[in-house]
Amino acid sequence: MDTDSRKSTAAWSSVIWSGILAATKLVVGIMTGSLGILSEALHSCLDLVAAGGTVYAVKVAAQPADKDHPYGHGKIENLMALGETLLLLCTAGWVIMEAVERLMSDDPEALAVTFSYWAFGIIILSITVDVNRARMLKRVAKETRSAALEADAAHFATDIWSSAAVLLGITGAAVADMTVSGSWLHWFLVRADVFASLVVAGLILHVCKELGMESIGNLMDKQSSEASEKVRTLMAERMPTYPVSRLRVRESGSHYYVDMAVQVPHSLHVDTAHEIADAIETLVASALEGAETMVHMHPAEHLPETPEFIIRRLALSHRFGVHGLVLQHTDDGQFVIAVDLELPSHATLESWQVAIEAFRSEVKRSLKADVVALHVEPDLRHLPASALEMPADWEDQVRAAMIQRGAPLPTSITCHSCGQERLCIITIPQENKLTVEESHTRLTKLNKKLAERLPAVARIMVTYAE
Repeated sequence: MDTDSRKSTAAWSSVIWSGILAATKLVVGIMTGSLGILSEALHSCLDLVAAGGTVYAVKVAAQPADKDHPYGHGKIENLMALGETLLLLCTAGWVIMEAVERLMSDDPEALAVTFSYWAFGIIILSITVDVNRARMLKRVAKETRSAALEADAAHFATDIWSSAAVLLGITGAAVADMTVSGSWLHWFLVRADVFASLVVAGLILHVCKELGMESIGNLMDKQSSEASEKVRTLMAERMPTYPVSRLRVRESGSHYYVDMAVQVPHSLHVDTAHEIADAIETLVASALEGAETMVHMHPAEHLPETPEFIIRRLALSHRFGVHGLVLQHTDDGQFVIAVDLELPSHATLESWQVAIEAFRSEVKRSLKADVVALHVEPDLRHLPASALEMPADWEDQVRAAMIQRGAPLPTSITCHSCGQERLCIITIPQENKLTVEESHTRLTKLNKKLAERLPAVARIMVTYAE
């Protein structure tokens, strides 16, 4: 059963039970003269009207967006919830006025309640129905994100307490004759039914406040703080390189509409920007089901002058690469920096000594470092030449070596040659749950083990599939 069908079924179920309870309470209320039960009967009649409105709202909200309503028809559910709030206010007003009139009346008949087992039976039935109905509506509302069903669920949940108050009221009225006439207990128990109706009115007013504030907030496109926080957290975890500079989330029925701006490099190509925006939209949709997202790319013109950025920029000015940066403020107050320098593998240290020392001096001066330790490594960006021929069964050898290592079967094996320089790229399935460190360790071990088992005809590089 699809989402719209489930919402419709839940709404119609609520209508049927509201009709049954309203009719039964009205009959019993007239028979007993109980204001508490009559107020519950009127309450259930309005429940019936509200439930019918919910059926209509759910049906309209399910209609797709059109020319006149490009954001769909979901707001009808919030309008219906607001209408239900107004109906409940009228109910509370009537109950309060009737209760005050009975309490101020000098006529003993105004407070009379006829004892009947039917009164107890209908209230117990009402509580049982409302418990199950509230649970069902709450579950479906949560699963389908229906504002109208959520309003009904909250409404019927409070009905349970109001019915319990009425049950206590008619119980008090029933045992009033067992007390001493003129005593404070007799006075209270005679009026217990009226006091119970005031409790019902108070609960109705509380529901009105909650539903009204939520409905008005949604109709005025109040920011969904929970949804916004979910999007920000997910972006920070999954796409930290594109900081969110602005985020707005609004709801229309069961749909989210997200408007966000992210910072990207100012030199980003339009095609790449489009791909990034698509990826962000997919990510947001995974957090907020069915969300429609508009992403604005905000060019970050000025990159932060972090120590890492300064070190890399200085290294490039001397024409070598760096990695493995460590920046540490020691317990004795010193600022220590350790850097791995990438130099041509065939060059002598003497030929690069001046550049190395110049780089060290600039890092010390720019970052006011006390110690700059440099570790020299060969630049691996140049492939070693091999005089050996590529085996005809190279791909089979690679797969056999992967199986022997217990590694995932490669999704592709490609070899790229430039004269006697060859690079073999082996792609394996994505392992997104690994940390960067775990991924690096895993791929490095695979590279090393494969290089040991395969002929030295090409450099091996294991990477993840796109």
